[in-house]
Amino acid sequence: MNLEIELPVFITPLMKKWLLQYKFDTIKEITTLGLFHWDFRPNRRKPEKPRRIPRLGETCKLIESNFKRSIYFLKIDTTTLHVFESSGPSLAGLKIAKEYIFEGEKFTVKSVLLKYIS
Repeated sequence: MNLEIELPVFITPLMKKWLLQYKFDTIKEITTLGLFHWDFRPNRRKPEKPRRIPRLGETCKLIESNFKRSIYFLKIDTTTLHVFESSGPSLAGLKIAKEYIFEGEKFTVKSVLLKYIS
């Protein structure tokens, strides 16, 4: 299986495998691909558990659309990948980050790290 779009140079083979597994059918609808990192902030309600905030890094705009479908990656190690997805109109939509583990030629979701509607 090959992707039908040209990927940016910062996309690693692990990220490409994730795209093939999860976004193969909708690859032409992705508006932005990029990288992100976690920024940790203090949490007033639970001081022992800081808030995770995704901070975008290098990005590549693929297509123009009113409905955004953006995917950002953070490679933790050779088998762990954090994926932050943002979809919806310009000032609204769903934002979700999940941790995926690559085992036996397939990704599995380990946990949901962040999920909110903006």
